[in-house]
Amino acid sequence: MVGIVSKKQINRVHYNVDKFYNENYRVVLKEQTENNFPKGEHGLKLYQHIDDEGNTIYSNEQGEYVYNHHQALNIYQNNMGKFEGGRQHDPIYNDENVGRQIYTFGCSWTYGWDIPQTQTFTHLLGDENTAVHNYGAGGTGLDFAVKTLSEVYIPESRRQIFIITVPHFFRRTWFDDTGVLLRSWQVKEQTDINEYNHYFNFLHNYELLNRFVGRDKIIWGTWDMDLPRDKFDVVFECIDHTEDGLHPGPKAHKQYADRLKNVLQDRFK
Repeated sequence: MVGIVSKKQINRVHYNVDKFYNENYRVVLKEQTENNFPKGEHGLKLYQHIDDEGNTIYSNEQGEYVYNHHQALNIYQNNMGKFEGGRQHDPIYNDENVGRQIYTFGCSWTYGWDIPQTQTFTHLLGDENTAVHNYGAGGTGLDFAVKTLSEVYIPESRRQIFIITVPHFFRRTWFDDTGVLLRSWQVKEQTDINEYNHYFNFLHNYELLNRFVGRDKIIWGTWDMDLPRDKFDVVFECIDHTEDGLHPGPKAHKQYADRLKNVLQDRFK
């Protein structure tokens, strides 16, 4: 939107952005067939299911089925029929009173797409003295992780440790000129943002967290080989794949967990 001239347009800007930031909704005034965005206000959290015939289907938080996943921003798989918005609650290591509380943030690689929760690197970091909380969300970028971390961060706590696994650094929240929120992985192909600005967006979020939360409380990982290695503590390598061929399998999660444990041992003795 160039040259905003009316109060109505300004109010629309505020409304669309607030609706996303506070309620996780996308606002679409006109049907967008090229992006499969339906007209109206729609929640951006969808759950993937497999029906009795083996077809992949999706539903929203109200349990209503939708035609496809393209309208989603963050996607989760339905965990044993539970609509819980992710894997924040570990099935075993969930005691909020133990001395170490680990929170992991990232995309579907952190979530553990197509593998059981007990095989994810987040779960593998848990033990009798460590609770783990998986805030991975499929299809998101670093800015979404920063937003989510800010919602669980307790400044006075000495028990919180944050592990952030950065996906492709061009992933970011972006609205088109009509106020419609794009999917983060589409930003590179549907905008004219150059690599300087993509990297600035990464660096800005990276340094904000380091300065406000503390670099010593954050373990930084990534699977984007275009980012400088000196800013990260560990690399997530996809040494095996899930059935879709796009996400790391159990061996990769185990390797990543072992690398993270080494960092945890060295830094938090």
